Amino acid sequence: MAKNQFQKFKELHYREDVLHLFNCWDVMSAKIIEDKGAKALATSSYAVGDAWGCADGEELPFEYLVWFSKQLAANSNVPVSVDAEGLYADSLETLYNNAQSLFRTGISGINFEDKKIRSHTYELWNVDEQAERIKTLKHVTSSLNTDIFVNARTDIFFKEENHSTDLVKEAVDRAGAYADAGADGIFIPGLTNIELIEEFSKKSPLPVNIMLDSSTVAENMNWKNVGVIRVSYGPHSYFQAQNILAKHLTFSI
Repeated sequence: MAKNQFQKFKELHYREDVLHLFNCWDVMSAKIIEDKGAKALATSSYAVGDAWGCADGEELPFEYLVWFSKQLAANSNVPVSVDAEGLYADSLETLYNNAQSLFRTGISGINFEDKKIRSHTYELWNVDEQAERIKTLKHVTSSLNTDIFVNARTDIFFKEENHSTDLVKEAVDRAGAYADAGADGIFIPGLTNIELIEEFSKKSPLPVNIMLDSSTVAENMNWKNVGVIRVSYGPHSYFQAQNILAKHLTFSI
């Protein structure tokens, strides 16, 4: 992959307009999204896993993720970011090896979460542990002479049901530690309150990525006004495609 794809993807986080990512789940959906004018492509781990009969949460075999990432990058003309979850690693050694495999596929970025591997209760790595994990990823990017965009995802707003200014402060502290470790962006899925999103964005040292869901006000929303740089649609484009297929598919008996 041309090295300028890394720079192109990073620059999309520092433009006047917000980066909207309609997440794909296979090459077909990626091509449709790109043909509609997307400036970059991103995957949804839920959608990719579900499309292959696997539950979300690193149940899709890692070798499948590597193969799919390679196919996606090879069939795209725009930067590709992959939802790598926790990179299937509970040790720094495994993390380093898995990152070596994934970062060679031609992708430009990853989402990297602080939820522990296959934790269905959203058990998080502590801040220092996750910072070390991010440093490990940055060491891999340097060793491969790449500049993979590491979008550090915190699942703190999924772990806690009651969102408050105190929880926002805790998330900001994580963002600061992740920035110091070398992260390029911060992803805060689960936070849907506009006022709290704005509060977080004002204090974040990194470009802020949110994920839309049915409870997030999106109609005619200018996300840049509340400090958001990147908006992801997660599995919702996948659900939309399912609904369209179900609506129009009929059989004559």
